[in-house]
Amino acid sequence: MGQLQSGQSEAKRFTPQEISHKFATKCGSQFSGIELWAFKDVFRRHGKVYHGVYYWTEQDFVKFLEIPESTAESGRILYAMVHYLCAFPFLRPRHPPLTFSQVAPTTLTFENMVKIVVLFTGRYKSILTGDYDFLKLLFCAIAYYEEVLAEDKEFKEKKASRSSQEEEPMSEKLNKSPETTRRGCDDEKMGFWEKKFTALANLTNSSSSASSSAASAGSSDTDIDEEFLNIDLENVSTWYDLDLIKSYDNIDIELLRISPTSLYHIFQLLLAIGPLQPQEPISTYRDHFAEPAIGRYRSVAKSMTRSFDSSWAVGNPTEHNAVLETGISYSRFFTVVKSVMPFAFDGLAVLFEHFLFNQRIAPSSPTAPQISSIAMPAVVGSPPIDHPFASPKDHDGLEERNEEGASTIILAPSKLPEPTKLMNATMISHLATFMDTNSFHLYGGLKKLYVGSEAGFSMGSFEQKVFKWNAPTIVLISGYILAPEPKGARERAFSDLLPPVRYGNSSGQVIKHNGKVTYGAVVNTSWKISHKECFGDNSTALFQLEPVQDVFRSSGYNGNYVYFSKSLGLGFGNLPPKQHSHQNHGAPQYAFGDLSLTLDHALEFGVFRHVGSETFRSSQIREHVDFEDRFAITELEVWGCGADEVLREQARLWAWEEKEALLRKNVNLSKDIEESRALLEMAGLVGGGGKRSGGSV
Repeated sequence: MGQLQSGQSEAKRFTPQEISHKFATKCGSQFSGIELWAFKDVFRRHGKVYHGVYYWTEQDFVKFLEIPESTAESGRILYAMVHYLCAFPFLRPRHPPLTFSQVAPTTLTFENMVKIVVLFTGRYKSILTGDYDFLKLLFCAIAYYEEVLAEDKEFKEKKASRSSQEEEPMSEKLNKSPETTRRGCDDEKMGFWEKKFTALANLTNSSSSASSSAASAGSSDTDIDEEFLNIDLENVSTWYDLDLIKSYDNIDIELLRISPTSLYHIFQLLLAIGPLQPQEPISTYRDHFAEPAIGRYRSVAKSMTRSFDSSWAVGNPTEHNAVLETGISYSRFFTVVKSVMPFAFDGLAVLFEHFLFNQRIAPSSPTAPQISSIAMPAVVGSPPIDHPFASPKDHDGLEERNEEGASTIILAPSKLPEPTKLMNATMISHLATFMDTNSFHLYGGLKKLYVGSEAGFSMGSFEQKVFKWNAPTIVLISGYILAPEPKGARERAFSDLLPPVRYGNSSGQVIKHNGKVTYGAVVNTSWKISHKECFGDNSTALFQLEPVQDVFRSSGYNGNYVYFSKSLGLGFGNLPPKQHSHQNHGAPQYAFGDLSLTLDHALEFGVFRHVGSETFRSSQIREHVDFEDRFAITELEVWGCGADEVLREQARLWAWEEKEALLRKNVNLSKDIEESRALLEMAGLVGGGGKRSGGSV
């Protein structure tokens, strides 16, 4: 598609550079005038210029985004990905490389960065199509970094060798202008990146199949000229109609591999900037990148990375040849991301929105002319006054009118709630990788309902604090795996209530993870007592966070979602256990569902079972893996989540209950105490010695 057939209007022949320029121009039309102004001004002030062309080096890129030193490797990977995508829509390596950088020392020119921002922020959907698989593009960019990593050692060795050689005479150094010196350094760095760009050709050329060889052969200069003959860019309805884009430049995705270590570093950065907004610099959350917070984010990144490769361990040396043989394929990458962490890379969109926000904008600035060209002017000028970030912010609280008509401000919860043992900024970022932050209002809409270590591990406390919440809840359970042989009377008593052990722990990673496991559930309906039947709907889901991240959604097979009973305990994915008065002194006898999470009535022990699909679907990333985690509970928390109207309604309900409780507490007794007591006894409220009887109906 996108190529003319006989009888159609005459098509024009475009060079790759012309196609790239036209696509960048189309991308530039996706910005408003003020966004384009801000983008240009940011790029000019933070970059360098050579012969009238503005460009950014790797240092400029990392410095602008304020990526801290603790995640320096994350910034390096991100720059490599951006460098690779500067040639979009061309993805296969070519000789010479298609950098389209004009005379700039690097490919990060303003024109190329316009394409990058459109791709990462999702604005490409109006140019290509909403069905365009950006995840595949992201995978290709990460795979390109693997090539950079493979040759980086050689580059560093050559650089060290040159520095150890005899220095040039000082007179020659003095004769060189600062611009010439800087250009030489940039050329050296650019040479390294261009070499890495072309080195990716070795991967596509390594295929032994004839078809792959034919595809790889398309990287010659002659093939480039022939490939883009008769492309009609004027008459295509969308750019996606071009075979060049629809086929991802005919790249053989099955030959590409990425290492888990690269994903680990990317996840570190994205988790730490979880609550970041486009108007906020990363430095706003500098404490997220320092100990002990960065250590927690790294721990979560490990769990996420093990979802792709359960045998991966941080610190293992990464050899490029080993990555090509045993690395993560695109099919594995796609499956894990879509099923376990569909929102894991959403932080990239927020990060690249920073290019469209300019701190120089002020409401008093005079209006500037609208800029429609993507060419970079020497002076950008003053910002227009209609910038969206210059408008007053909405009120941070909830407004409510009382009976007299006066408005009362109910303060909304802070963006990040007061941390507990389980719920903190790290946990919210972790949950946001598979829970829609807008639907569940993870930032600003979380309400602490129950924390076992504070309220006590009892079903009564659980009921008292959770059952009043009429909106979705998040349940978090953390504990340590029990030994195969019960230790102590409590463990033995619990073990006697369970079926015989037939399966091992979830994975060998449990042992390496010090035996710690974290499970959870999302319940979108109100809680209630359910001795014989379950409650919930098909939006109920289970998840595992440690040592591997996994999600188990409803199968629709039956309605055994949740049960709650003070005497039987709490469970997900199975029916309430039967209670026999003549067995084990009336203790419940558990019969687990094929995929279920069960807690005993004392909230002391739990069991997660994964031996198939029933109420919940089995793991999509650990197929045919049966396990049963029996663990001692160390913490149990329940958090309510909801939008402003939910918080307003809950605040009104709780205020009414407190008012009623206060009225009951301050009952005005008459002076005749005996008469008042007799009245209360008749009502059955006090006394009676258990001989009270209610009225007949």
